[in-house]
Parts: sequence; structure tokens; C-alpha cells
Amino acid sequence: MRVLYAIPRYGAQFMGNETHGEVVNAIRQQGIAMDVLSFTTRDGGGGPPGWGPGFGDEEVYRHLHSSTLALKVASRLSSPLLHYDHVISMTTGLLAVTGQRRYDILHIEGAYPLGAVAALTQPIHQTPYIVTTTGGDLFTLPELNYGYGQYPLPRRLISLALRRAAWVRANSTLSLRLAAEYGANEERATVLPVSIGEACYPPDTLPLSEFRATSRATLAAQYGWNSRPLVMCVGRLFHLKAQELLIEALPALQQALGPVQLCIVGPDRDGYREFLEQTAQQAGVAESCTFTGAVPNTTISQYLAAADVLAVPSRLEGLNRVVIEAAAVGTPSVVSDGAGAAELIATYGCGLIVPRNSATALAHAIERILASPSAWEQLHRSSQALAAQQRASGVASALVTMYQRIGERPRGAAT
Repeated sequence: MRVLYAIPRYGAQFMGNETHGEVVNAIRQQGIAMDVLSFTTRDGGGGPPGWGPGFGDEEVYRHLHSSTLALKVASRLSSPLLHYDHVISMTTGLLAVTGQRRYDILHIEGAYPLGAVAALTQPIHQTPYIVTTTGGDLFTLPELNYGYGQYPLPRRLISLALRRAAWVRANSTLSLRLAAEYGANEERATVLPVSIGEACYPPDTLPLSEFRATSRATLAAQYGWNSRPLVMCVGRLFHLKAQELLIEALPALQQALGPVQLCIVGPDRDGYREFLEQTAQQAGVAESCTFTGAVPNTTISQYLAAADVLAVPSRLEGLNRVVIEAAAVGTPSVVSDGAGAAELIATYGCGLIVPRNSATALAHAIERILASPSAWEQLHRSSQALAAQQRASGVASALVTMYQRIGERPRGAAT
């Protein structure tokens, strides 16, 4: 069996992208021939165009966006309708690769734009395809100017991509529910959370307790923290992540427990950090809040290991991979029911779930964990099962099973 994995960006230069490479190579180790289609620009940001290497032995075809004047003009003219600059280039790229090599299955990352491209070109390539949806590609939030689904034509194309798909792989039940609203057939769908990279796990040569202690000491020296409890929040700073709820929860936490430190890790979006800093000032907890900005992806495990609790107050999120990364270093999580990762917490018992949009509920849940060493220890132990399940090898095995199920169907069978 030969599979083409199509993804907008693929390479070590893209933050967090190594997880895709690990899964691709784990699939190849299980006997599936897998190539990768990704895209690049004239400045080489996505890598040199044409066939080349990836993270391991896989071959990667990097298609050059707007490679001709005609494509550049077509992209510019279509962008106001499609709300994505490179749909035309992605179409030519997919047809170029499927014209060179015959594939049994296309595995498409994202319902839009690549899922739409696979659906529109299916009469030409005549290959069944899987769509992986992470939820964010399906959001419709016009009040925040967020999500392709707020636009008429992309919304129709997302629906087409999901309806024509031979299978849908959703990263959470929440994402699957969104996909079903677009017309995806839930009988041809699987909930399979993403893997996390091997770099997210503590070194084999170091006991987990020692890794956590070393991480805490290193970051405490860097940021001037003392031995007070540390609550961590990791992710881009913007409205859907709802970091301000954590700041609003901090006074109640400190009243109940004494000094508590909050560390918010992640890059700013649209000036949201300024709003968060103002919120901290108004709440009188500015000195207890650390804003790190963006940090190297290779250091995230250190931040998570240093924390006593990870907090995920998201209003809406397809999954939240950081919950799995925290589990890999033994840190319990408090997760809002607006995040798809809440179902992982429920399944593995490695944290607590709270209602979205409630600073009071956040404070109470975090207090429950921090105030009880035995409760923390139980959640800490439970986190290991979640982390073990989401290694690349396990996710690859589940994907291979999916491919084999599709491969058993007659080519061209109705979807």
C-alpha cells in the first residue's frame, strides 16, 4: 500500500512539526510506503522545491506556491472568495504528485484548504482520501473573525471535503461533532488524538522526579520564583484561550493557599498580552504573574515539568496537545469543558474538568489539587498512561488500521 500524506508545511524549521515526521516514519516502519506533499515559497521558507528528504527516509515533494505568473494572478483573484492565498497552488501541487505516482490513499491534513482541494480534484486523481480535522479548521466565529467556516464558499468546500472523504480522523469528540455538523458521516470516522514528539518525554537516563526538580530549579533561577506552588498555562495569547480567567482566579487561590505563582507561556496575538497584563494589575496579582512570551519548542517540556498544575481555561479548542505533553512529565491538568482534551482527562483520570468561562471553578479545581498531596500524587500517576498512549508508534498503528480498512473497499466505492 502506498499513501500520500498532504500537509501545508512539513520540516524541522516549523515549530512542533517533528511530531508529523515521527508518525510518518513510524507508519513506514509498519510496512506502508508513505510519501509527503507539502508546500514552499520562492524564498525557500518551506524548503527547496521538488522531491527531497524529510525527517527520516520519507520522500517529500515540496510544491512551489505561485510558480508561474498565471498561478500568481489566479491566486490573487480567487483569494477574496476562498479566503486563502494558495488554494490554486495546492490544487496544482496535488495533481502534480498524483500524476507522477499512483497512491492507494491520500491522507489530508485539515478539512480546509487541503481537504477541499482533495475533494474538488477527486474526479481526476480518483483516490480515496482521509481528512484529519483538529477542530480549528471547522470553527465558525465571525464575532472574533476566526475560522474559515464564517465565509460562505470555504464553508461549502469544508462540507464537500468531509462528505466526500472515505474516512474522517478527528482529534477529539468535540472535533467530530463539528465535522458531523458539516455533513461528515460519523460511521466513517474515528476519534484519534494527536501524538506528541519524543522530545516531550523526559530523558530515559533521568528519573522523572529528578527531571521535574531540575526543571523547576532552572526556571526558578531564571525568573526569580521561590518555592510557592506554580500554575502553568501554555499557548498563544488570544481570546479563545481565555488566559484572563486564570488571572481572575489567582486572588481566590492565594487567599486559600497563600502565595501562588502563575506562569503564562506563549506568543502574543493581536495585543492580547497587554490586556492580560492590565487584568493582572487590576486584580492586584501582577507580581505573581510571569509572561514569558514565545519560548523554544524544545524547552516546553521543561516548563511543564516545573509546574505543579497545568491550567487550560479555553473557551473553545479542538483538543489542546499541551495536556498530553504535561502528562508526559507527570503534571496534572485542570481543563475547561470547552477544550477537546477534557475527554482525555475524563478517560485517564489525570486532572479535573471545569465549566468554561468560570474563574471561580478554575480556582476551586486548582485549589483541590494543590491543597492535597495525595490527590496530586494520584493524578500524577494516572498521567503516565495517557502519555504512553500518545507516542508516535501508537498513533501510527491506529492510522495503519484505518488505511487497511479503507484499502479493503473497492476503489471508487461510493462515499
